[in-house]
Amino acid sequence: MGLYEFNILQQNKQMELIYSEAVFLTNRIEKPFGLSLYRLFDFYAEVYLNNDNNEIEKVRTFKSIEPLAPYLNEIDLNRL
Repeated sequence: MGLYEFNILQQNKQMELIYSEAVFLTNRIEKPFGLSLYRLFDFYAEVYLNNDNNEIEKVRTFKSIEPLAPYLNEIDLNRL
């Protein structure tokens, strides 16, 4: 599955794929969100969990490396 096909899925289907197929990389906090970064197929998925209500607000996907900058000190590259 590619990035475009993933992005047109409903959020609950996206999360099913993330939980079953993705490799978890790391977490970070960007208040009020807890962000979790995953590698899925040939792209990254960033899950935004609202810490106030414990609900997933959005899933952001990307292929470029620029959005990884906030995570670089946290990612264990040996797992990729």
